[in-house]
Amino acid sequence: MGNIATRNQDRDDGFCFRGVKLTGAKNDDTSDEAKKRGRSSSHWHVGHRSQVARHLRTLRSKLGEASSASNLEDSLANALRECETLAKEAEALLAEEDVQQVGESELPLEVQKWLNQHWSAIDCEDLSPKRKHHEEEMVQKIPTTRRSPVSEEMQSLLDQVGTADVDTVAVNQLPEVAGNVVTVLFMYALRHGGVWSKLPVSYLDDPASGRALQDRLMEFMKSVDKSYLDAPYHNNAHAADVGMIMHWFFQAQYMQSLMTPLDHLLGLIGAMIHDVGHDGVNNVYHVKTQSELALRYNDRSPLENMHCALAFDLMNESEDKNWLKLFSKSFQGDESQKALDLRQYGRKVMIEMILSTDTTRHDALMTDLKALVQSKDSSASNGSGHLQGTSKQKQDVLNVLLHAADVSNATRKLPIALYWSRRVLMEFWAQGDQEKSICLEVSPLCDRASGMASVPQGQLGFISFIVRPLYTLVADLLPETKSSVQQLEENVKYWQQKKEEQADFEASFAAIGPS
Repeated sequence: MGNIATRNQDRDDGFCFRGVKLTGAKNDDTSDEAKKRGRSSSHWHVGHRSQVARHLRTLRSKLGEASSASNLEDSLANALRECETLAKEAEALLAEEDVQQVGESELPLEVQKWLNQHWSAIDCEDLSPKRKHHEEEMVQKIPTTRRSPVSEEMQSLLDQVGTADVDTVAVNQLPEVAGNVVTVLFMYALRHGGVWSKLPVSYLDDPASGRALQDRLMEFMKSVDKSYLDAPYHNNAHAADVGMIMHWFFQAQYMQSLMTPLDHLLGLIGAMIHDVGHDGVNNVYHVKTQSELALRYNDRSPLENMHCALAFDLMNESEDKNWLKLFSKSFQGDESQKALDLRQYGRKVMIEMILSTDTTRHDALMTDLKALVQSKDSSASNGSGHLQGTSKQKQDVLNVLLHAADVSNATRKLPIALYWSRRVLMEFWAQGDQEKSICLEVSPLCDRASGMASVPQGQLGFISFIVRPLYTLVADLLPETKSSVQQLEENVKYWQQKKEEQADFEASFAAIGPS
């Protein structure tokens, strides 16, 4: 993704790493062989480069410490051992694309066909609600004896789509998914959530391009899946998890009244791309180290800005991924309305959603959420019965709900809640270890020693100050989500018990087995 972030030339350029010169620039593999493998030159994106840059800074720090130590021989030996470990990790990052070419992470063709079949059993005109009866007739003509390419286990997991109980980790581990959990759940949610059947063809620049929209969305999501890094927490399974909670929110009556099918589509896509390229450290770390992202985005939400830019860069890599380009630039619902550029509308909506996931925006989002609840109560008391959302109102709702979905772990059934809680702690503490290794002050919540000794207290504090107030208001806005508040209180009881037991890290998560 070289056009999103270029290197700061005085930092890591020209550094030779185990015989490999790491310039930090974009991947220049533009040979015919690379094109044959289907790998674009921009796949080596800023998230990968940021990880390698951290390894390089740590290497320099370790070598610097060793060279100034009194016992030079022992210090150099220790430093070289640590450097060897870091070198192997960086080499693994550099080799990541070559590993991907083997095809192990490709979504099996028969599963892609199955998802497409579930999207449109007829032709591109199934976008129109007027085609619903004809679509049902055509679906009935598909032989029922045709073997499904997905297992009973996968179908059982997919049956949870539309609820708050989708186990995205379990889905991602299925062989027929091949690590493409974002693609599979996104496609499935669109079909079974009714988005596709409700999306009018009038939204498109060419009413006959419905099939192209379907194909481009799948290709785009496959690229998104591949562009998530293997971070402990901020990975593609987390993105899919947030997407499924966002999809659940859209089932609420308030959302059905306020949002259009296009808003539902954009809300799902925004959730799926909201952390793409995340390198496993937070904004505080990027700002403290004056990383490439912090320099490019002037210390202002560097990660969130990168996620937005990377997502649109992936979309513009090739025509077969640019789904947004198919939407109308002059949509007019009726003659009384001003024409609307849906491409600009979609881009604005998703950017605002993703920028709002910066945790420093929490207080502002809480203020917006309170205003939305008050507005809803006022509308109900006036007996209007019908909600007609303004652009600002809809944007505020999408921003708030994506933030809520992003921190939903504590509201989930206990096994899922524990899994994600453990993963986020592992990521925080890995950052703290990294900060210590380069002599930086450890960021809040990132100290491994103190964190492992106080897991229950930390979980209860996060729930008390962030999750409970947020989800109490979300339930006021969307009464159908009150079950999440009830589950949250059950999880609080669990953590209170662990606190009384003075449980350490292992005991806190013993219920779900070893990590």
